Amino acid sequence: MNVVAHPLTLSPRFNAILIEGQPTMLADTMARAGCGVRRATARTLPPSFVGVDVLVIAGGVPDVELLELVSRAVPTTSVLVVAHGPDQAVRAARRGAATVLAGPLDLVGAQLRQMLEVVELRRKVARTQSVPRAADSDSVVVRRPRPLPKEATLDALGAVVNAAESLVTMHELQQAYVDYALRRFGGNKVHTASALGIDRRTIQRWERARDTSPASAEQPRGVERDACTG
Repeated sequence: MNVVAHPLTLSPRFNAILIEGQPTMLADTMARAGCGVRRATARTLPPSFVGVDVLVIAGGVPDVELLELVSRAVPTTSVLVVAHGPDQAVRAARRGAATVLAGPLDLVGAQLRQMLEVVELRRKVARTQSVPRAADSDSVVVRRPRPLPKEATLDALGAVVNAAESLVTMHELQQAYVDYALRRFGGNKVHTASALGIDRRTIQRWERARDTSPASAEQPRGVERDACTG
């Protein structure tokens, strides 16, 4: 596979593979979004997508080949299909891919950037795992309690992914992400704030503001608060 380096991307933040049925300008768009782009075909793909952040399929790849690629990649990799029509977009979405209809590169780029934000969120969640730190001069190591496994909070993770893919405001995306982190730590604000690198009072202020908003009459998206959890 050939590596395509855009001059504006000195240090790519994401590993991406681009498959094109016909030549497009997507490689430049992906590079500007921070991707290190590798062009490939179905025949030259690696046997595994582990370590690949994003797979982009575009340029009129035949349906059978496209759907097979999506099915192979989605267990480990975010997939964006630039579909040549609504029917293809629906079929790809049913296999787990994000889709956008072929058109102006700005629209494709916006969808790609939103997907990369989700990748970043997943990385940040991964970094919230137990991190040792020195507690005192005796080199006692204190470990932050491990969060619940993500499989136990799939609904909250789904809310974060849906918020990102729906292009909600940054404030709403942050709300969904904080709710997800709270769920992972069982509602404990101290541990959640430590994992996210923010002050516990920031979470409390956000919750007060949310509870006094018109939407507070609805069921909250986050955890059920417990007075004993922080």
